[in-house]
Amino acid sequence: MTHFDTDIAIAGAGLTGRLMALALAHEGRFSVALIDPSPTGGGTIGGAPDGRTTAIAFASARLFQRLGVWAALADGAAPIHDILVTNGAPADRFRKGGLSGGALHFPSSLLPDTSAADGPTDQPLGHIVENSAMNEAFEVAVQAHPKITCHYGTKVIRTTEDPGAVALSLSDGRTLTAKTLVACDGKNSPIRRRLGFKSLDWPYDQKAMIFNVGHEIPHNGVAQEVFYPAGPFAILPMTENRCSIVWTEAARTADAFMALSEPAFLEAATQRIGTHLGALTLASDRACFGLTFHHVLNPVMGRVVLAGDAAHTIHPIAGQGFNLGIKDVAALADVLSQADAAGLDIGHGAVLDRYARWRRFDTASLTVGTDMMNRLFSNDLAPIRWARSLGLGVVQKIDPARRFFMRHAGADVGDLPTLMQPFAR
Repeated sequence: MTHFDTDIAIAGAGLTGRLMALALAHEGRFSVALIDPSPTGGGTIGGAPDGRTTAIAFASARLFQRLGVWAALADGAAPIHDILVTNGAPADRFRKGGLSGGALHFPSSLLPDTSAADGPTDQPLGHIVENSAMNEAFEVAVQAHPKITCHYGTKVIRTTEDPGAVALSLSDGRTLTAKTLVACDGKNSPIRRRLGFKSLDWPYDQKAMIFNVGHEIPHNGVAQEVFYPAGPFAILPMTENRCSIVWTEAARTADAFMALSEPAFLEAATQRIGTHLGALTLASDRACFGLTFHHVLNPVMGRVVLAGDAAHTIHPIAGQGFNLGIKDVAALADVLSQADAAGLDIGHGAVLDRYARWRRFDTASLTVGTDMMNRLFSNDLAPIRWARSLGLGVVQKIDPARRFFMRHAGADVGDLPTLMQPFAR
């Protein structure tokens, strides 16, 4: 009989890897080894916050609650009560004359509350949470969990499979044996590349500039997406009269903006944000990232499973990248728990293929959908600009259509894994 050092090994201790460890160790079913080359695991732990934020969908927040990490995040999580989408102009221009063609409004009042059994009656559409806060909260929970063992400061350099196990050769000379390996090692996943997973990949000629601003006038929990010809411009509510900005531009133009002095950069950003927040100040450093499309055709090979950015990287136009990874986490936890309860080998191909089938449609539809949306909205051709405005105006008048899009944005559609399902009332 094979000796297992752990039931499940996870490569990569970033947001997805830590969350995967917590979900798989939930209720004590599996022992988990969490492996990361950083001495403190992935992400920023114990250092200065990097300023980046993530939109957490309301169905994803249910998973955070069930895994016991939401309490540590709640005070710093800014609720989204409204989403305003506008076409080619700052939102304040539309507000002056009321919403018309070219603008679309998603108020939280359109959806029933499913946030928690004892939660508020006006469920937010999501929350904006700082990445550094999530990494800190997840790491505290990981360190406290008796079924999770952290192997930081080392990495997987080779995998060897036999019919009943996968052996991981680590860079520090040790070998770990597990029933399955979950690769959560990012969009440039070394494990994915080493094993030769087939994927669709292409770069966008766009970069995302990410920074936070402070402002005079409260945002009132309104998130905004302005579709400019060069790319989407997101204004996301944070705590303490701050907003997180995700500004997409053509790659060369983004580089030129990043080279500006802080006052000149802020002036350029203010022109795109509009006047509804009053005077602005930079509240974080600026960062700039190249954008790419990446989609693995099958996230399972032998006893190795890809999840999160290792399996799919999408355009930030819909703010769904991490939420897609969260659903990977919840789905794999369901599949492996059910297989173990039935006495099955959790690393067997038939078990892992169920995870691949479950995630195939949701992942493909969102990756392709965001790619098409970016191509549709990131241009200034007059007929397409007119069609965009017409389409936004039509959807604005149809409440069931707005609810449909809101549930998609909330990661609340399809066959939901147990950890993401609504709470019983």
